[in-house]
Parts: sequence; structure tokens; C-alpha cells
Amino acid sequence: MTEEQDLSDVERALQARFNPTKLERFTSTALEPKRSELVQQLALPEDARGRMPMTQEKFATVDNPQRVEWERHVRYFLKQLRPREQAHRITAPMIFEWTTGISIKELAEAEGVANNNPRGGGATGSANSHLRHINAILKEYFGTPYKTKIAGREVGKAYKVRAHFRVERKQPACITLKPEFEQGILDQ
Repeated sequence: MTEEQDLSDVERALQARFNPTKLERFTSTALEPKRSELVQQLALPEDARGRMPMTQEKFATVDNPQRVEWERHVRYFLKQLRPREQAHRITAPMIFEWTTGISIKELAEAEGVANNNPRGGGATGSANSHLRHINAILKEYFGTPYKTKIAGREVGKAYKVRAHFRVERKQPACITLKPEFEQGILDQ
């Protein structure tokens, strides 16, 4: 069977009416759209434009300013550890006391909450909110904390900083610090 025998009467009629070898093109009467010369003068060339703004939905949230500042101090603390060869165990009170120079035990005694029930952070007094921010950051960096002993003393929430951990390569937990991290100026 040839190709012509396979065609139905309708297909033959359409082929005769619309010859595929001689296509008729209709010319358009539409004009090129007008372009604004003012915008063309204002617009920078594509290679000279800056970074794209952060438009993702998750960036519309606002970070807690205390958490942002504590993350800076946590990152500085981790940088000072220099865990190049050995692993470390760290806690939020370590970072708080090292950063502020204030002993949590002395602070709780001064505030009169030293002998309170330790559940819920009542025994740490006004340092409790700061410790929660530090713990949230550490949990984001190192995962779930665990109970252990450090220097023979029981600690409730310890985080293991593995050997060869480099805080300079770790994305920040707070979105506010992300542009500084991407530019490489966060940990300087």
C-alpha cells in the first residue's frame, strides 16, 4: 500500500485544499512594542547588577535580635576552640560564662533563685533566656544534646563538637546572618 491509498476521502480533500508544499503565510499588522527610553537609561547592564534580593518565603520572618547576637558569640567561641585535632564537649553555660564573665551560680544566688527547683531553668535566674538561645543554636549546629560528665561534673545538655569541625563552613541558624556568611565576613 502506498501513502496515497492510506488516505481517506477527507484527508485527500484537505490535502488538495491546503497544499503542504505551498504554505500561505499571513502577514501581521502588529508593530514592535514601544520600549521606554527612560527605563533603558536607568537599568544597569545584567553583568553589573548586584546580588538578587532574598525573596523566599522563609526570609520574610524576623529573627530574635538576642538570638542573632548569641549566635555571633557562639560562633566566636567555636572558632576559639580550634577543634582541628580533637573533639570537644560544650554546654550553653560554658559559652554564657565565657562570653559575659558572669558565673551563673553567683547570678542565681544574687537573684535569690539558687535553691529553686531546677526544672524549667528556674535555678539559673535571668540567665535562663540567654541559655535557651544558646542551646537552640547549639542544637541547630550539633543535633540533640546528651547527658554526660565534664571534668567529673554532671551536665544535662552537652553537645559534641567533632574533630575537624570548622565553624567558618557552617551555615548560620539565624537568617539575618546569612548574607554575611555568604560574603565571607561573618567569622572575621
